[in-house]
Amino acid sequence: MGKIVAIGGGELSKGETYILDQYIVELSHKNNPKLLFIPTASKDALGYITTIKEYFGELGCSVDSLCLITNSYTDEAIRSMILDADIIYVGGGDTVRMMEKWKEYNVDSYLKEAYEKGVVLSGISAGSICWFEFGHSDSDCFINNGQWDYIRAYGLGLITAAHCPHYNEIGRESFDNMMLGEAIPGIALENKTAFIEEDGKYKVMKADQDSRVYVLNYCNGTLQKEELHEGWVDIQFLK
Repeated sequence: MGKIVAIGGGELSKGETYILDQYIVELSHKNNPKLLFIPTASKDALGYITTIKEYFGELGCSVDSLCLITNSYTDEAIRSMILDADIIYVGGGDTVRMMEKWKEYNVDSYLKEAYEKGVVLSGISAGSICWFEFGHSDSDCFINNGQWDYIRAYGLGLITAAHCPHYNEIGRESFDNMMLGEAIPGIALENKTAFIEEDGKYKVMKADQDSRVYVLNYCNGTLQKEELHEGWVDIQFLK
């Protein structure tokens, strides 16, 4: 079992997820952890990389970035960067294209290997969807400036559930329809909240007590939605 911190959303530069990010660092149990930022979903946006380096640097991390869009690496170098990290942080953006690029460079396999090794896996938005079976994604907005809709984006399946980030935002309520007929639960996170796995146990954290987290289950022809409160939660996941 491994460690995952999936954050539903929030402005990192405004400190909206600070408590959650601080927990990510603490979860590494290192004084000066090595954090690897993977900005594939934002197409290696330079400003994003700079922000992450400064932000997590202030939290005591040594920060490096794996830039699959703008840099070239050997397969051995990519695997080494991932497995040598104490923390992996995946940024937001285009989930679908990110997953395609990861498969092209075997990043998906190496992240699963890192999970088994106990590396802390974390991220926000697209960087939270990627740890689940599938997620409620706005990836089509990156290729269609006009009409687009939320779609299903497939992740690594390390948590056997579906996921919706930014659940408090307009349009995200369609995640409920996406869950109809599904055998796995859905984890819906509003901004400033996180769903966390620690060695097979699960808990909810909030950076804002007014933000909410829900679990959705389709059972006997109806969709049931239950609010999850902060702390350890008892959820049955298929394995």
